[in-house]
Amino acid sequence: MSSAGSSREKHLLTACILSVKGAYVDLPLPSHVLQMFVTNLRNRPLSTTNIDSIRESFLSLYHNLITGSKEYPSIQYYGFFHSRELSTPFPHIPLERRENRAPCPLTAGPSGLMVPPARSGSSLQTVLTPNLPEKADLTALKTDRRNCVCNLELDGRAVTRVISPVYRSENIELKNRWRLTDYNADGHTLMSVFCRFHKDSTQCLKTQNKRGKRKAAEEESTSSTLTPPKKLPRL
Repeated sequence: MSSAGSSREKHLLTACILSVKGAYVDLPLPSHVLQMFVTNLRNRPLSTTNIDSIRESFLSLYHNLITGSKEYPSIQYYGFFHSRELSTPFPHIPLERRENRAPCPLTAGPSGLMVPPARSGSSLQTVLTPNLPEKADLTALKTDRRNCVCNLELDGRAVTRVISPVYRSENIELKNRWRLTDYNADGHTLMSVFCRFHKDSTQCLKTQNKRGKRKAAEEESTSSTLTPPKKLPRL
């Protein structure tokens, strides 16, 4: 398992959902608006295409959050999708000035996971994910049953997307945390990000947990009522 966790490029994605298509029309939503935080794990800035492509998995991740299913079905919706950059270590350079500008130290070296300096003072705790190398054997990724591997077509090119769980330790999986990694046909990484829904978008999960606990308590109470009391032995 590889570890990651530090202050990085971050975006807030917002999906305004007017209706859900197909078999998942009854998927419980707290409102028409779902929001997700996305953290870039690599030393290359996310492109507009990278960010927009997350829409393809937005409701798949939400479905996992609500149901716990590891299937990550493709769920399409009618609505709007936009992003807002919250922070970035990459300098914003106007296009006309990029040609003669020295590369940013983060992008000067080979592409890969970004490891900020220890003095960065990040409040994010170190977490674990299945090993997802910069250059991967896509067949090997599919053999790790913790990964969900799906094929997408983005901007006319084939992309393999790997959705992986995130762990606090080797055996403790974190809720509302995922790693999304995209590879091209040759197995080279196109994008690798952490995803987490905003707390306001997880209200349905809390409601379902309360209902589940209440139902379990009612069933336990009914069972206790129906069970005849044991006779005490005579002295």
